[in-house]
Amino acid sequence: MLQNILSEGSSDLKCLPCYYPVSFTGIQNSSKLRMLFAYKLPCMYSGIPMIDPKMLTRWIKNRVFSRPASQVLEILEPHKDSFIGIEAKVIDVIRERASIHPDKNIKEILNEVEPVFRRRLRKKQSSIFHELIEIAQQLPDKYKYKFKMFMDETDKKLNDKPVSVPFSAYEFKYKLAKIKDDIQNGQDVKSKKVMNKLLKESKRLHNTTNLRTIEDQKKVVNFMEIILKKSVLKNNEQLQNLMEVSKSRLAQDKIIVPFNRKSFIYDLARLIQDLPDRDLQEELLTIAQKLPTSQESTSAYIVKVASEPVDKIGYRLIWPSLASVEHILPKSEGGLDIMANFGGATTRENSLRKSIPFVQQMKRRPMTPVYCQQYVDKLIELYHKGVFGRLNISPKYILDYKNTIWVQSQHRINLDVSKLYGYASA
Repeated sequence: MLQNILSEGSSDLKCLPCYYPVSFTGIQNSSKLRMLFAYKLPCMYSGIPMIDPKMLTRWIKNRVFSRPASQVLEILEPHKDSFIGIEAKVIDVIRERASIHPDKNIKEILNEVEPVFRRRLRKKQSSIFHELIEIAQQLPDKYKYKFKMFMDETDKKLNDKPVSVPFSAYEFKYKLAKIKDDIQNGQDVKSKKVMNKLLKESKRLHNTTNLRTIEDQKKVVNFMEIILKKSVLKNNEQLQNLMEVSKSRLAQDKIIVPFNRKSFIYDLARLIQDLPDRDLQEELLTIAQKLPTSQESTSAYIVKVASEPVDKIGYRLIWPSLASVEHILPKSEGGLDIMANFGGATTRENSLRKSIPFVQQMKRRPMTPVYCQQYVDKLIELYHKGVFGRLNISPKYILDYKNTIWVQSQHRINLDVSKLYGYASA
């Protein structure tokens, strides 16, 4: 476990929450399939009707999520079957409060309920921290002191008290890139140009912060702030916050840093990486892994997103249900960027599968044969309605998909395409 935690990257990158994966819509030769996303194709792994990414882009561009939550819920109502898991639960919370405060937007509603969910989250976290402290009594003395200092700092983060956090150029660039992802999902050309300029300037930052480099780093960040203040993004909350926090960290001021589960686990792993007692090391990390995640806990989700800009909250809610192009045979295994190797999967399922073999994915998602059949049935339905003809898509894609699934499932999934021949096409 320790190697898995520490080997995924530097502490500067590892400790950051990584919610948005790489966009799947830029895959070569996938434009035909992406046109079909407008017709609510079912995910081939989960069966849920997927939301067209272009629709989300329009919502963000039109500032839909800034409207009263009651209006947002009306817009999302036709897509209610697309939401499962934690996002569905959060939408239920928003719906309940919107019935009382119909004029508040989703951010205002989440800010209103955040203290309640924060208390629930802290109660769950507290028992786990107590368990960690009890087990840590077995640590050698030199580790006990470091662990106490670590937990004292954690307590300050949990209670919104300022702590000293060194500036990290890697973290700065990482967050800037994430903000660019948000900008790409709905802003105008001028905004995108500003982000490209800021990213270009960030490359001038020294990757290491020390007495020799810190003054140059201050100059770069100050210059980037000047660019921002003169641009169309001067009121962007994320960029403003990034610049202000970075300047404070470079000045070695104490700042309020929200508690982050990933950061906590990584820092704990780094603290005990040389611990001779490997069983104790494993036990501590196993306990830490029990801390609630925003993918499993409604409380953790709401506490995490309530402080974010309203458009980003909306994006987070919709993102798992977005349609994306799935390589049935992963590219890492030689899969080609051709229609015959493409299927449709939600961004969540696509991201979770990564590059594991299809037969292994079938074990992870036992209902895959059923959902792949639903996917094919929907394609055939669209073909008979004339959608394929209007979009200039060959029905051969349906047969190619069937054959690719047959091969990649090692002949365990034989999809029924008989309905393709059962009717005259429109």
